[in-house]
Amino acid sequence: MFQGGVVSRVPFRAFRAASCSTRASHRRVPASQSSTAAAAMAEPAVPETSAAAARPAVIFFDCDDCLYKNDWRVAKLLTAKIESFCSERLAMREGHAYELYKKYGTCLRGMQLEKIIDENVLEEYLEYSHDIPLHEHIAPDPALRAMLQSLDPTVPKWVFTASTRPHATRCLELLGVLDMFEGIIDVRAVEWVTKHDEEAYRRAMAVAGLPASQRPETCLFLDDSTSNMKAAKAVGWQTVLVGRHARDSGDFIECEHADHAVDTVHELEKIMPHLFANAAPAGASE
Repeated sequence: MFQGGVVSRVPFRAFRAASCSTRASHRRVPASQSSTAAAAMAEPAVPETSAAAARPAVIFFDCDDCLYKNDWRVAKLLTAKIESFCSERLAMREGHAYELYKKYGTCLRGMQLEKIIDENVLEEYLEYSHDIPLHEHIAPDPALRAMLQSLDPTVPKWVFTASTRPHATRCLELLGVLDMFEGIIDVRAVEWVTKHDEEAYRRAMAVAGLPASQRPETCLFLDDSTSNMKAAKAVGWQTVLVGRHARDSGDFIECEHADHAVDTVHELEKIMPHLFANAAPAGASE
């Protein structure tokens, strides 16, 4: 997906659906084993005595299919709009847009690198792809707001999305949490590099105001994509996979690159209670 270099704008999230597809970064567990695997995943993957027990310097939240869950209805709408634009406006063969996503992380990034889309068409593409009725699929989430409010107020919270800033802003407004974040880091802000690429995470740190000397393990990242978990972990970030069942099959997902995994972002306090304002100081007795 594209990016331009400012926090104020973000590109679209092309084909998020594939984030739960089978990849080397994770393996599927048959649904029949889901309950057993879920119980195992409920335990923190990183010992509380490690760096993960310390409060992070920044918490980065993905937007779509992370801050909200709706059975991928928004993702499917975006996928259909992208396919429509690519086939009708750019005369691409059916399915080519999805192939680009699989290869490059986003259809948009693929079209850029393969010189398929002209810069003069870029804004038209982004506007068309995101022209969907979000208000029909996203509603205020008081529980999400309460969770975000209860996080340690000294830790900045950013939205780090593969979509455009206008799209992410609409989602946050509908959820009722726009004011909970320092800002939105979109594909333009990281200069079109996708979250499948390690460089996107280094650029996100810079956008969030972290110095070049900042240790990457002080960053916490929540996202629904196993591919994004892999790239973030390679950089050194702490990782939380949000969503443990595959979109198409419903199979349980194990992600070796996720330090923790939850079904919804609302469960963050259960696995990382030290992040919250009412947490006991480190080393405090029971």
